[in-house]
Amino acid sequence: MKKIILLFFLFLAVPLMAQQTKIDSLKVELNLERSDSIKIKILKNLNAILFDKVSLNEALPFFEQMRSLAIKLNLKKIECESYRYITEYYMRKENFDEAKKVAEKSLLISKKSNDTEQILLNLNLLARVYHHFQKYNEAIKIYNEGIELYNRKPTKGNTICNLYYNIGIAYGLVGQNENSINAYLKGLDYAKKLNDNQSKFMFFGGLGWTFISLEQYDKAEKFLLRGLNDSLKIKDESDKISLHRTLGLNYSRWGKFNLALKHDKIALEYFHRTGDKLFEFDELNSIGVIFLKMNQLKKALSYFERAYTVALETKNKLAIQGSKNALGVVSLDLKEYNKAEKIFLEIARDTINKDLFNYNQSKILYSNLSETYEGKKKYKIALKYYKKFKTASDSMLIKARDSKVTEIETKYQTNIKEKENLKLRSDKAEQNLVIEKQKKLKWLFVFCLLAALLVIVIGGYYYKKNKRQKLVIENLQKELHHRIKNNLAIIDTFIEVAKEEFNNTAFNEKLTELQNRVASINKVHQQLYLSKNITELSLKKYVETLIITIQKSFDFKNVVITQHIDDNLALNAKNSFSIGLIINEFLTNSFKYAFDGNAGAILIEVVTEGSNYELVLSDNGKGLPLDFNLQNLKSFGLRIIKLLSEQLNGSFKLDGTKGVKLTIQFPK
Repeated sequence: MKKIILLFFLFLAVPLMAQQTKIDSLKVELNLERSDSIKIKILKNLNAILFDKVSLNEALPFFEQMRSLAIKLNLKKIECESYRYITEYYMRKENFDEAKKVAEKSLLISKKSNDTEQILLNLNLLARVYHHFQKYNEAIKIYNEGIELYNRKPTKGNTICNLYYNIGIAYGLVGQNENSINAYLKGLDYAKKLNDNQSKFMFFGGLGWTFISLEQYDKAEKFLLRGLNDSLKIKDESDKISLHRTLGLNYSRWGKFNLALKHDKIALEYFHRTGDKLFEFDELNSIGVIFLKMNQLKKALSYFERAYTVALETKNKLAIQGSKNALGVVSLDLKEYNKAEKIFLEIARDTINKDLFNYNQSKILYSNLSETYEGKKKYKIALKYYKKFKTASDSMLIKARDSKVTEIETKYQTNIKEKENLKLRSDKAEQNLVIEKQKKLKWLFVFCLLAALLVIVIGGYYYKKNKRQKLVIENLQKELHHRIKNNLAIIDTFIEVAKEEFNNTAFNEKLTELQNRVASINKVHQQLYLSKNITELSLKKYVETLIITIQKSFDFKNVVITQHIDDNLALNAKNSFSIGLIINEFLTNSFKYAFDGNAGAILIEVVTEGSNYELVLSDNGKGLPLDFNLQNLKSFGLRIIKLLSEQLNGSFKLDGTKGVKLTIQFPK
């Protein structure tokens, strides 16, 4: 068996050994050769290999030697090629000024030579320099310059495909997704005309990523599968694997978890086989997250443990920290609180390392620790970490607010400057009208055009401003729901602490009922905080969480609760509070009084009746007492239900002959 394993790794090493042998052979040839014209041919072959296979520090002297010989022999194309290598060197060294200077020099040489293909290559190179250093708008301008040149003077090369692909990425990075999609589609047309399979593959991948970011998963799937089909024509297996990874992400976000697992496992096998530890870690982590979404916690834990082992092998601190956190979260979900505590406290010891921890990560850690100690019923420690979580949250909010104020102030000053510039241009136009009366009509036309453009610009500005203000308001509303949810959680913790201090069953029972009422309100804020729609929430999902909370409080396994609520039924927040409290009170009364420890059933149903909703709650228990009088209610729970029904502007009907049936009709 050992021999087979040894041979397997030797087999993997053969291509690398052969590549190094080729490099060494070319270096020997270069040293022995005396002819400059042959030397430069050797350097072309050598640099093409060195560029991809070794540290560029080692390769730089050969790039420089190629440049010197090209200048000596007056070979402009090869001189530009050497400059492109040197530019890449400075880009990887994160030296913007040098990279830009060398790329501009290469572009100038190609323009003097009037070589369109070389000009296109160098425009693409210069744009990539700006792109690499996150100057996306400048990059887009240069990419477009290259595209316009190609449209005037088409060439045989595939540089046009690279220009469209790169500009598509740049548009995506500045949020111009429509332009990004158009660039990829135009580039795809060129790739088909040129029969360039590699470029077609790139464009399918780019379109897939863009539609994933737009949450249009069906469209992303269409392009990614087409790319995967085209990848059969490409020799490089790593390209094909990148599409499997992207498909895995798409299906995971789409909720098609089995398909996501299929593609991620293909990628995982490849990275394990090729020994790429960082990508192997990433895939193990992705698969763990999918199982977590599927609520298959044991399987998720298995993959997170494997990811942690691989992370340790990479010695990458971020990977190690991320996998630790994943292990802690799953342990928390499995209610293995001691294990979760150990992991989170170990992570907490590293919070001083700012490379690993920012405000958001610290906030998540404190939240996890608070939840862990709440699970261990150590409420005072849970409260301590909750306060740390709240402090971190407030710090993030203050930073975001200050950043927003700075942004608004900057835009305000920019707007004033633009108005001043417009005024200067207007004054100049007026002066020209006086001086050149013969051009009156022409200038009048220009002035009107400027005015129209000004209206468009100002209109666009206020449209975007209103859109941004709407987004800010929505974020603030979400933050409000989040804060209320957290404050209600603190109240729940205080009640739990109070229950610990009194050994009185009746007292604790009342406090538990109070906790359930708080929880029914809290669930509304929690769903609104997590939802894209901050004004309405899914009633079915909300009721499901209420049922789970109340069942845990009473732990009657022989009572079955069934609900019939349409998946698409959404209520506004105001009505949801009342509905939640009504359901909470009815379920509490049923558990306490209806069954006397016997088996039973409870039904929750919401139907649409014309312009009204009808909420029906019923149980098959022993029903109401014979002397029950609806007009003289003594039950606190029923008084709450009646009061809440009135708040809904609804009718209240109670039948206690066969179990208890409560019917409430209220307007939509």
